[in-house]
Amino acid sequence: MAPAAYDAGKWKTAAAAAKAVIDLGVYKLHYNTDDGDATFDPLLSYRNTFLSNWNSEIIFATAASVNNWIWGEEIRSAPQPAGFNMQNATQNIVDSFYMRNGLSIEDPGSGYSEAGFAQQDDPQQWGKQEDGVNRGYIAGNSNMYVGREARFYACIQYNGKPITPATTVDDRNYFSSSQNADGRGRVEFYYSGKAGAGTNSQPDMTGYDVLKFSSPASNIRYSQVPYRPYIHLRYAEILLDYAEALNETDPTNPDIITYLDAIRKRAGLPGYESVYPTRKGNQAAMRNAIIRERQLELCFEGDRYYTLVRRLMMGDTKHLKIYRMNVGQDDNGQGFGFADYYKKQLFQTRVWEDKMYLFPIYQNDLETTQGLVQNPGW
Repeated sequence: MAPAAYDAGKWKTAAAAAKAVIDLGVYKLHYNTDDGDATFDPLLSYRNTFLSNWNSEIIFATAASVNNWIWGEEIRSAPQPAGFNMQNATQNIVDSFYMRNGLSIEDPGSGYSEAGFAQQDDPQQWGKQEDGVNRGYIAGNSNMYVGREARFYACIQYNGKPITPATTVDDRNYFSSSQNADGRGRVEFYYSGKAGAGTNSQPDMTGYDVLKFSSPASNIRYSQVPYRPYIHLRYAEILLDYAEALNETDPTNPDIITYLDAIRKRAGLPGYESVYPTRKGNQAAMRNAIIRERQLELCFEGDRYYTLVRRLMMGDTKHLKIYRMNVGQDDNGQGFGFADYYKKQLFQTRVWEDKMYLFPIYQNDLETTQGLVQNPGW
């Protein structure tokens, strides 16, 4: 039965439960240095959390079948012509990722721009140590993808970004038209591109694919993927649970910033207080910060819908209007460098009524169970 009234005590119970897991001292956030790398790399640290078998961040996971979940996950997420373009990220989540200076793109001091194109490769060169392909932005990418945080590059496949699930130069070139082939496999989501709406019966719908769970050791072209477990619960979620629950019961507690910053540190971001000092101790501001951090850290892991529902946030217009790139725009022979493609478009306006916070009860159950009544609004 849904509770009839708000009970602040449940936040205390949740905070205590999360802190009990932290105090076990068994789990920790995964870093690429745990895999034997000599230096910290935020992109590899975050990405390899989902690829390094049974690492110290995993609390509960399933030994998934390579041929079923793992192969299916990667081919659905990969772009055409080898992949299916079926798991598309939205412009909404793209815009939610921070800049690498820790500021949101709507912040005037963030340095974010949607005009023009990068003149050089990302000097950070995150992940380049693997195979020489720059995993951050590269010259020619839209400036809206320049200077973003490491999790963005680990999670989002965008127009012009080098492909991950292809192991050789020839395999990478397979994803690019002849005029764009340069050994990196830059993905083409524009209309006439190899993953575009004008060339495929299953085109990319938003201008973005989900890259998060794809392995650089995979070769989608030849149906080759390495094993990794399917993670149901990991330590980062416990840290976010603790910070969120603590903020509702004790908003000045320093643990809130401590554990929020633990997540940000692994992502290569500066501490939250250093970039937004006036928000510390402000319950409403920190609530928004923690929910945003959940959106980014746990993106595509099945958390977002349930967070919006339990916080009664689904009716907010910003969650109902879904945006994408101008995927119907052709390049007119310009390759990746044409501005019209990068104009955001409204893709969907989703419908929400507050009665949808609870699902309707089957009529058959109502008729066969004495005293059972329908949920409100149905």
